[in-house]
Amino acid sequence: MSVSQLVKTAIQEAAGNVQIKTFDFPWQSYFDTTALGQAIAVQSPNSDIVIPTEVPIAGFGLGLHPDSQCPIAVKFKSNAGVPDSQTMVLAPGQIVYPHGCAPFSGFTCGIPYGWLGGGKAQLVIMKTSEAAEWWAPSSEVIIQRQRVLIQADGAAPAFSYGLPIGFPWKNAKRYNSVTPTAPFPQGGQAVVTAIPTRTELKLRLTTLAADALVLMVVKNTSPFDESQADPPALSGEAETIPVLFPAIVGAYAYYPTAGFSFPVPGGALSPAAPLGYGNHSPGVLLAGDDATFCILNESGNAALTGAYVDIVRWGII
Repeated sequence: MSVSQLVKTAIQEAAGNVQIKTFDFPWQSYFDTTALGQAIAVQSPNSDIVIPTEVPIAGFGLGLHPDSQCPIAVKFKSNAGVPDSQTMVLAPGQIVYPHGCAPFSGFTCGIPYGWLGGGKAQLVIMKTSEAAEWWAPSSEVIIQRQRVLIQADGAAPAFSYGLPIGFPWKNAKRYNSVTPTAPFPQGGQAVVTAIPTRTELKLRLTTLAADALVLMVVKNTSPFDESQADPPALSGEAETIPVLFPAIVGAYAYYPTAGFSFPVPGGALSPAAPLGYGNHSPGVLLAGDDATFCILNESGNAALTGAYVDIVRWGII
């Protein structure tokens, strides 16, 4: 598949000192019943820039608009057309003047290697040394998507990696359809770190007569379970996040959703708040590059065991 098929681009010409270029990147993690948490797109570890696009536009500065849905990796070319030796990563809201008062002749851009999100990105090119934009950094973006099997309540559930905060994620593995027991390593040293903010869950059942409780059980999180050693030792202790899926009502077929976020309104922290709706507000922060987790059926409804949950995680970068 060609780059033009993978990335939709649109250029808006500006009469002044600024030019805008917009990209739409495909999602790098997806929902798959077989691959589960290993359902990630192929990325070459030999390149810092995924789905690279050459932009032959000269300028002095480059900014990633704060409304963008993902970070951007970029390598500039000098005014003589020589590529810089280092790839830079811009988070939404960040601006760089790579050569100071000297111009660049163009650049190559894409999403950073190891990023598991995707979506739209708007680059603002400052074409003169006087052109400037002033933005606030830190935007909330989708950082990961995955599908998880619900297990029966038991003393020995199967845990799997799956709640990263650093990208590239050092424990990233891509599903190997030929030899499923030997997934392809697709990790690396993190260059982007996210602060988790929201987690939304979609129960893949269209029949649910009563509210259904599941537990998201997490081990080896960065906040609770890493020691002061270098590298940190992991405690192996488990923390839980209760999630309550609402009953399906009416004849129309749909999938129940639930979620948790941080921070949450104070009223949602009261003892009367429904289980799984904000009463465990820090739950979204139970994450880490070494974290493992599972989802257990605590509903008393056997139909949930063996069903799947789709998870979408947001974070600030």
